[in-house]
Amino acid sequence: MSQFEIIFVRHGEAESSFGTHQDPGLSKNGLTQSLKLIEHNELQSLEKFMFISSPKLRAIETAKPIANKFNKEIKIDKTFIEIPTEDIEMNKKQEWLKQIVRKDKNQLPNYIKLWEKNIFEKVKSFHQSTIIFSHFMVINSILSTLSNNKNLLYFYPDYTSVTKIINLNGELNHFLCEGNKKTFINI
Repeated sequence: MSQFEIIFVRHGEAESSFGTHQDPGLSKNGLTQSLKLIEHNELQSLEKFMFISSPKLRAIETAKPIANKFNKEIKIDKTFIEIPTEDIEMNKKQEWLKQIVRKDKNQLPNYIKLWEKNIFEKVKSFHQSTIIFSHFMVINSILSTLSNNKNLLYFYPDYTSVTKIINLNGELNHFLCEGNKKTFINI
């Protein structure tokens, strides 16, 4: 029997909100949040983990303190970048996102369906414990897929919250997510 963990960490608070800046770094509060990850109970034994980050600055900055603690290189993987919004005007992104998360997955644009599929396939392809520093909608996408939710929005992960998925014998078996509450869900 083989078992390993895949951990998603949402980035810390960004300097700018979604739809107001293309690639903001962390705010002062976000930097403090990233430093607190070093003490997080679920993140104390990451010696054998591969470290991956979205290419967005706020995710990379969130990963750095804990990667330094474990002397790990952070691999950048664009699979885990925030939901694609390149064709959406900056000032309309928040309203667009509100509409997207309410839609049934069958009604999503093909590029969003592909983004979601790529995330799920990448996570299924891992063969070792991995920690991924990423975004609100990426984490929602993977949990939404795992739980067969009809919408992309599954829950509200807080800044630097930890979501753990267990891979048991090549299958994504169950997950634990932090947001306002910790919730254990069998798949």
